[in-house]
Amino acid sequence: MKTKMAAAAAVLLLVLVPPFIASAAEKTAGTMVRSFQEGLGGVMQNAKQLGLKGRYDALVPIIERSFHLPVMISSASRPYWRAASDDQRGRLIAAFRRMSISAVATLFDDYDGETFKVVRERDIEGPTVLVDTQIVPRDDEPVDLTYVTAQIKDRWWIIDIIIGGGISEIAVRRSEYLALLKEGGPERLILALEGQADRLLAGAEKAVIGGGKP
Repeated sequence: MKTKMAAAAAVLLLVLVPPFIASAAEKTAGTMVRSFQEGLGGVMQNAKQLGLKGRYDALVPIIERSFHLPVMISSASRPYWRAASDDQRGRLIAAFRRMSISAVATLFDDYDGETFKVVRERDIEGPTVLVDTQIVPRDDEPVDLTYVTAQIKDRWWIIDIIIGGGISEIAVRRSEYLALLKEGGPERLILALEGQADRLLAGAEKAVIGGGKP
């Protein structure tokens, strides 16, 4: 269960972010992360009843209001992002969004009493704040997760996740995506992400730690 929870957290990278006005309770990085965890916990508790498609639909608004996926995919696909056309960037964001939410939906297919805990916020050099959290299984050791957050347009967004103090998820994805980008540029990566999302939603594939190669 511990490995599964770490995997689920790792693939939460999950998009054209719609307008969203932060509530008073979400004006700090820590409270924004806590709000995300509460929404995610609700999906987990109803995972079986929702089914795969229901979990996907339930996760869409939760992820869209928590993760700044355009920032994340632009970082994961650099330096090719800069040379991509506006149309390619839009389709790359959409494919990344669909794949990411699909991956989370396949992983959160059960609930065994896990709880979420925000441990602390840490200011670091630059415009980001680290939010250290734990996923606490009912009968196992906690899983340490650090959310990398940034304040963009007057509200906080998650822009990366670090598991157990290790390497960032964006760095892992950048490494995976580079081969595809070298092979065929943004179009090749878009095709791969769309194909992976199709397989995940069809139940033909399940996400793994680090997202797995698309």
